[in-house]
Amino acid sequence: MSKTTMRVRQKKWDFFNRECKAASLRRDDFLDRSLPGEIALFDQIDPCDETGELWLKQTWVHHWSSSDTDLQPVPLLLSDSVIKKLNSVCATKAVPRDAFFDCALAFLSERLYEAVVVIKNPRTNKDLISQLGDVYNDPRDELTEADRSRFITETVEEWRAHRDLALLKDDFYKTRLSYKKSRVDTEKELLQL
Repeated sequence: MSKTTMRVRQKKWDFFNRECKAASLRRDDFLDRSLPGEIALFDQIDPCDETGELWLKQTWVHHWSSSDTDLQPVPLLLSDSVIKKLNSVCATKAVPRDAFFDCALAFLSERLYEAVVVIKNPRTNKDLISQLGDVYNDPRDELTEADRSRFITETVEEWRAHRDLALLKDDFYKTRLSYKKSRVDTEKELLQL
């Protein structure tokens, strides 16, 4: 294990730390096990061209979150192989390491959230699976399958309204981190409107 430092959004980092602690996860170990899969997905995106690289370096902090732009340096202990692969792929894709880590952290925090709800209180009914189970296990005989389907749809829609599902899309890294001149020009035009 070697020490490396990432600049991270303060609020997002605090949330991630709280979730790791609540789940009894050793944060750096969790990152060391999770990042290789995220780096492999990241490695599949098209690299930025020179214009895209410069745009991403200048804008990634303010572009994705206007409310959480305070960055803090955070030391991490990661395996040498993870650090080497991270540095290599970021260089190949012409993407700042901190920008990639920001995206990976957002994804991992979103995935941890639902699990931590259950870990904090295994008898909770606040997670999606428990809520769906409540609908199917409702002992009322008067509930028809149409009622159950409607309740399930309503439950899922309410859950979706409180989650950032864009983080879970397969093209999340491409959407956030792959920039060419044409895309930069389009975004600049939109910002001027």
